[in-house]
Amino acid sequence: MDIKRSSVKVGPEETTLGIYVWEMPDGRWIGDDDGNFLSITSMKNNRSRIDALAREVRSYGIYEGKPVFLSGRRKIDDEEFEYQQQRLKWGLTPDPLDIGVYKEEIGKANRQK
Repeated sequence: MDIKRSSVKVGPEETTLGIYVWEMPDGRWIGDDDGNFLSITSMKNNRSRIDALAREVRSYGIYEGKPVFLSGRRKIDDEEFEYQQQRLKWGLTPDPLDIGVYKEEIGKANRQK
């Protein structure tokens, strides 16, 4: 497992469902050479899921760093990534399950009433 610098910015929390990644003291996230980060799907503050991630990190001989919660994120496979890339090219929201877009649409609907 390599440690890679992430360009992802952690923004405001949209939901208590998301993923945890392992962040090193210098801000890098643990991942592989293909840009896939070691992560676990979880509700925020779910101690058993956080502990599971920590055990996995320790299995690679890493004993520093901390779990970081990314609200509204979800794990996807390579096929879904390609699909999201295509949606982006079409001018659509890449992830059809994007919680921010969902909340925005609900807000629009409520304002139109």
